Amino acid sequence: MNHSLTVSWLLESEVINAYLTLIVRTFNQRNDGQAAVIDSNTFATPLRLIQRHTVIVGMVNENHHWMLVVMYPHEKKPLFLDPLGEGKGNMRVCLQSTRAFMRMKGCKVSRWTCSTLPHNRQQDSTSCGVLALQFAEKILPGEAIEESDDPSRLCFYCGMEEQDEAHWICCDMCQRWNHPQCVQRPPVDQPYSCPGCT
Repeated sequence: MNHSLTVSWLLESEVINAYLTLIVRTFNQRNDGQAAVIDSNTFATPLRLIQRHTVIVGMVNENHHWMLVVMYPHEKKPLFLDPLGEGKGNMRVCLQSTRAFMRMKGCKVSRWTCSTLPHNRQQDSTSCGVLALQFAEKILPGEAIEESDDPSRLCFYCGMEEQDEAHWICCDMCQRWNHPQCVQRPPVDQPYSCPGCT
């Protein structure tokens, strides 16, 4: 599965929910409907989804910052991935929130534990939604989330690494680099502002 996100700036909840639903639908077509998605606006799901599905994914937005929560009801655990990094306080809040959510659905949560996975860290103030969706794309099929040691090798627009020694273009305002093909090949002899700065 490789749905490329072509937007790096702040994503609205409608876009987040639609893309996460697409990720889950694609996963379910290959895995007998094992996953469910929770709408970020309500973070609610019917009890039948919890009983029938092995994994439930949802995005949480706090102060205009997107984070991913993946719940495994039968294993009694959630995963929490914050593009800025998971602090002890956020992990505790995730544990308490997901336990309360599952308890409301009538599930026993006495051994409910919260964990995370190693992942790339957000290097700007706007790409949290894109990163969290990329995490979901990898986690659902059980793929490892690749960590890049050098975020400067990632295109700010598409989040991918160098493409066969492509020439890059740097935004004159934010100093972030992009693949020229990602930003419609702007002229290199003129000042350039990336889509996030225009």
